[in-house]
Amino acid sequence: MFKINQNIYNKIGELGVYIYTLSLFISKSGVNIGLGFLALAFLLYLWDRRKIKLTTEEKYILVILILLPIFSFFSAGGIHSFQRALEKSYRYIGLFFMPYFLYKDRVVKIVLSLFSLSIIISFINGILYYKKLKWNFNVRLISFSSHPLDEAHILAMGSLLLLALFIYTLKLKKYKELPIYLLTFILALIALVMTQGRGAWLGFLGGLFVVVFLLMKNKKLFIAGVILVGVLGIGTVTSKGLENNRYIKRFESIQNLEDTSNKIRLFMWESSIDMFKNNLPFGVGRDNASKYALEYMEKNNKYDEMEHKWAKSHLKQIAGSGNLHSMYFTTLAEEGILAFLFIGLFLFILYRQFRYCIARERDLNFYLVVGTMGMLVAFLVGGLTENVWREIWKSNMLVFSLGLYLSRVKSEN
Repeated sequence: MFKINQNIYNKIGELGVYIYTLSLFISKSGVNIGLGFLALAFLLYLWDRRKIKLTTEEKYILVILILLPIFSFFSAGGIHSFQRALEKSYRYIGLFFMPYFLYKDRVVKIVLSLFSLSIIISFINGILYYKKLKWNFNVRLISFSSHPLDEAHILAMGSLLLLALFIYTLKLKKYKELPIYLLTFILALIALVMTQGRGAWLGFLGGLFVVVFLLMKNKKLFIAGVILVGVLGIGTVTSKGLENNRYIKRFESIQNLEDTSNKIRLFMWESSIDMFKNNLPFGVGRDNASKYALEYMEKNNKYDEMEHKWAKSHLKQIAGSGNLHSMYFTTLAEEGILAFLFIGLFLFILYRQFRYCIARERDLNFYLVVGTMGMLVAFLVGGLTENVWREIWKSNMLVFSLGLYLSRVKSEN
C-alpha cells in the first residue's frame, strides 16, 4: 500500500487546529475550514494504518453522538428529526481529531497564542460596532456573531482558560507570555460585561469558582475569600450609587419572575416538561419542538398571562422558533430519556477532569485542564438558560475545550 509521509498529515492537522482556533471568536466558516483540514489529516492518519485508541470520555461522547439520531428517528419527528440530528453531528467530530495533532508543546503554544489573538480581533471589531452606533453602550455588544448571547457565552468560557494561563505564567515567572494573557483576559471580561448576557455572567462565576478552587492550595483561605467577595459583591450591587447602573439592573432582573424574558423562559420550560411526559421514551425529535410549544401555549392560555400585546407576540415568536431556552429542557423534550445519559456525560467528564487535576504536579497541562474544566462549567451553567449545545458558536467552543483537554490526556499515554 502507498505510504504517506507522517509529516504531511501532521502538518495538515496542525494547520486545521490553527485555523479552527483562530476562527473561534471570528468566523463560523473558518471553524468549518479548520475542521475540514482536521478531517483530511485524520483520514490520512488512518490510511497510514495508525492506531486509534479512544479514551473513556471519547467512547462516552461517541455513544451519545450515535444515539442522538437514533432517538430522533424513533421520536415524533421521525425522518425529519433524524436528518437534522445527523446533519448537526459533524460539529462535534473535531474533538476526536484534535488530540492527534495537538500533542506537541510547540503546537499547543501556537494554539494558545491564536486563541488570544482571536479574542483581541473580536474585541476590536466589537468596539468598531459601538463606533458605528456613536458610542451608545446601552446596546449589547456584538462582534462577528449574529446575536449578543453567542458572544457572551464564548467570552465567558474563553476568559476562564485565559485566567488559568495568566496564573500559570505568573507562578512560573514566564514574563514574556504573561502580558498577552493578562491583556486578553481583561479584554474578554470587558466584552463579557458589555454583552449584558445574564446567563453567561452566571456561567463565568460558576467557572471562576471552580478554577480558583483548584488553583488555590489553601482551601480555608479560598472559603474566606469567597465569603468576603460575596459580601462585597452584594454590598456593591445594592449600593445607592449603582442602583441605576444598566449592568447591575440587568443582573438583578434574573430574580424577577415578572420580567418578560424570564416569564417566557418559564413557559418554554413548562412546555418542554409537557413534551417529555407525552412523548416518552424518545421525545418529540430534533428541531421539532416548535409545534408542541405553540400547542402548549394555546391549550394552557399562556398568551393571556402576558401583560402587553408585544409580549404576547414575542412569546408566540419564541414558541414558534422552538427555542426552549435551556440545553437541559431542550434535550429532555426532544431526546426523551436520552437526556439523562446526556447530562451524565458532562458530569462524568467533569469528574475525570477533577481527578486529573488533583493527581498531578502543577505543570502546563495542569493549568490547561483547570482552564478547560472552568470552560465546561461555564458552558453547563450557561446551558441552564440557553440552548448552548445546539448553537454553533458555543458548541464550537465546547469542542475546542474538550479537544484541548483530551490532547493533554493522550499526550501522557
